[in-house]
Amino acid sequence: MRAADDLIGDLNPQQAEAVQYRGQALLIGAGAGSGKTRVLTRRIAWILTQFGAWPSQILAITFTNKAAAEMRERLTGLIGPVAQRMWVSTFHSACVRILRRDGEQIGLKSGFSIYDTADCERLVKLIGADLNIDLKRYTPRSILARISDYKNNLQGWREQLNTYAADYKPGQKGYQLGRFGNVEELYAVVYAEYQHRLAMANAVDFDDLIVRTVELLRGCPMVAEYYRHKFRYILVDEYQDTNHAQYVLVRELAGVDAGERPQPDAVAAGRQGPAWITVVGDSDQSIYAFRGADIRNIQDFEQDFPNAKTIMLEQNYRSTQTILDAANAVIAHNEGRKPKKLWTALGKGEPIVGYAADNAQQEAAWIASEIARLHVEAGVAYSDVAIMYRANAQSRSLEEALIKAGLPYQLIGGTRFYERREVKDAIAYLQAIVNPADDVNMRRILNVPKRGLGARAESLVTMYADTHAATFFDGVLHVDELGAPTRTATQLRAFRDLMTALREFAVAHDGKPSEIVAEVLSKSGLLEELQRSDDPQDASRVENLSQLQSVAAEYEQKTPDPSLAGFLETTALVADSDQLPMQGEDSGSITLMTLHTAKGLEYPVVFLTGLEQGTFPHSRSMEDTSELAEERRLAYVGITRAQRRLYVTRAAVRAQWGQAAEMMPSQFLDEIPDELIDWKRREAGMERMRGGWGNGGFGDDEFGGWDDDDFGGVSYGGAGSTFGSTYGSARGTGSSYGSGSSSAARSGYGSGRSYGSSYGSRSTYGGSGRSYGSSGSSYGSRSSKSYGSSGSRSSSYGSGSSGSGRSGKVTTRRIAPSSGSKPKQNPGASTAGNGLSIADFQIGDKITHDKFGLGTVVDLQDKGPKSVITVDFGSDGVKRLMLAVAPIEKL
Repeated sequence: MRAADDLIGDLNPQQAEAVQYRGQALLIGAGAGSGKTRVLTRRIAWILTQFGAWPSQILAITFTNKAAAEMRERLTGLIGPVAQRMWVSTFHSACVRILRRDGEQIGLKSGFSIYDTADCERLVKLIGADLNIDLKRYTPRSILARISDYKNNLQGWREQLNTYAADYKPGQKGYQLGRFGNVEELYAVVYAEYQHRLAMANAVDFDDLIVRTVELLRGCPMVAEYYRHKFRYILVDEYQDTNHAQYVLVRELAGVDAGERPQPDAVAAGRQGPAWITVVGDSDQSIYAFRGADIRNIQDFEQDFPNAKTIMLEQNYRSTQTILDAANAVIAHNEGRKPKKLWTALGKGEPIVGYAADNAQQEAAWIASEIARLHVEAGVAYSDVAIMYRANAQSRSLEEALIKAGLPYQLIGGTRFYERREVKDAIAYLQAIVNPADDVNMRRILNVPKRGLGARAESLVTMYADTHAATFFDGVLHVDELGAPTRTATQLRAFRDLMTALREFAVAHDGKPSEIVAEVLSKSGLLEELQRSDDPQDASRVENLSQLQSVAAEYEQKTPDPSLAGFLETTALVADSDQLPMQGEDSGSITLMTLHTAKGLEYPVVFLTGLEQGTFPHSRSMEDTSELAEERRLAYVGITRAQRRLYVTRAAVRAQWGQAAEMMPSQFLDEIPDELIDWKRREAGMERMRGGWGNGGFGDDEFGGWDDDDFGGVSYGGAGSTFGSTYGSARGTGSSYGSGSSSAARSGYGSGRSYGSSYGSRSTYGGSGRSYGSSGSSYGSRSSKSYGSSGSRSSSYGSGSSGSGRSGKVTTRRIAPSSGSKPKQNPGASTAGNGLSIADFQIGDKITHDKFGLGTVVDLQDKGPKSVITVDFGSDGVKRLMLAVAPIEKL
């Protein structure tokens, strides 16, 4: 146990104040990289040593298993082995413990199953088939998203049913949906039936873990009193990511609304009245609205908890000042946020590197070549590099480029280990053993591996279960009453005996989940079927099953009281981020992930890709200011993941729905101060030939004309190569830009590595046999350093290179005209396709929109042909409209 001075001696003044604060409610506004985990763990140690609390009185909640493990490890270093007895877990894990202990008070037996996404979708499909729902129109995923919204907002199924389909009774047969075409009726009925079948199966989904715990605490005063007496200090990490249900859960556990008045802190110190609550978070990093996260929870903390104290942590220990200046500049455009400006003592650092590619393939190829250069020339380990993107679909071109470059990588957020078919089958057996009432998993394994029990056998068992209001396995147990053909009955008896034997084995070996896994794999035939197969993919499936057994053995070694149910909990509550190696562990691979997955992580080198309007920010945010604010917070998160080097890249053309779409640079690039970015290539070739994006374009006056060298060391249309691979074939022209040029000295950028692959329908980027890195080519802007071998003339990859005398980036500055004045129009601004020009508008003008109706102009952004107006449509909200294509009329 460390002394008081040891706990705060190495903290900055704000961190030390947060650690020592005595009071019922504390909000620690922790900016990115400001040491929040250190503060949180030190505060827990301070509460134990200075406030005289017991370890059992503390509940610390995080959002991922990885974060919980890190916190527990740090606490062990501070206070010793006693930390292992504290409740340090995710919301869901804490709720599982509560429900296992007391769930029977609300009809939930302790052996309940936890359904993952696949299980839930399978259940909705079964319900849809019984209710004759068109599951192509109303997909299981969309139905589950609506159910999740209900649960996140604590809207019960009875409430929805009474409102939209009061005549439906869960479990009812032959109900006719859609008599009046009311989609809310469909959602209400499916929600009610879904919850009914979960209850019948003694199962819950992820959202239920929170919702049912709230139900338990609200409906069972004795249980609520037990936990309010037990937990006197509640600490919540990442509070900005909590949804309404989690917000209510925290208040219920703390007893905030129980009518008890807080006592003077000198007397109580958390021992009387409501528990003391500490929340840590950053409203600028609230990026999970799509999961139900409510940013108001952190924004309104001081109103929700009277006399609450707020302490801001603004010193960053992760990134250079250049990276922080970029993050500060971007997030400053969000309105209604608490003022916060990150700073660091680490120094200015290197400039951000920018690159504008012609298409997604070229963007990916440049990133791969730059990572290879960093590895060779700067000694950067592959595991120190992360490539981040807005949507999973963007990973394809990046993966292809890394494979072609021979660079190792790991993709986070793909098919997870526990979602692979053979692993899911094995876990379904384990779930069915622990909980025979689990119809979804029992039906999954009825004919896995194939044992002659197809749809006919399943329907016979289901019919018996429905008739007798019993579980599916009850139907199997009563095989002699099904009237099944002899062969089917024989196979059903064999399945019944198998499951009975496995269940008996599991009860006898409950403390050894690895042995139970081995028994299931052997006796079920799952392993034998794959081992007999000639399919080479089945060999890797065998390895996956072997890995499952190893995971179970590892769980046994790390858990004080292991059990099969406990092991299944750990597999059910794994998140994408838990796949990542622990901090300091060298995976030897570049990491690819979405920006949402990257939250809470950090890397020495980060590539932030796809910075185009419609890609990032996402197209959904283009007409919604609240969604745009969330996209900007996501950009802030991405920027602040970088420790030493940050790259920002974009593509001028990106494939969308099978078509090549021209992309405008992201407004987030425009919000980063110009002097912070060193553009290796400011514009794509197409943009330069047109005169550039933005305010009026760029002509000879600014650039002094352009010639073959302006394409920066790659001969577009030299021997065997055409620049028309995307811009020709995709646009139907087939033309070759610069087809007369064939200088081999301009053919590459790297040292002797050949990328002879094709980026387009019929032409090669770099040409067959041409090398990325023949003599003297340069990466470009503001630098004459050559990354090729010395020799012939040094051409550069990007404008603004040595000898070109060109400077300045493509910008689209925001215009905020004073009321009543019109913005100045750029010389190159053009009239929109609907005949409207940005010069025709001023703030306060009225317009009509074909979809949203009457609106008032509240902001103008002059971007020439890409100009944007922001309009307040009243009840339809505030929308951002691209003037050139908006179906509007000025009044």
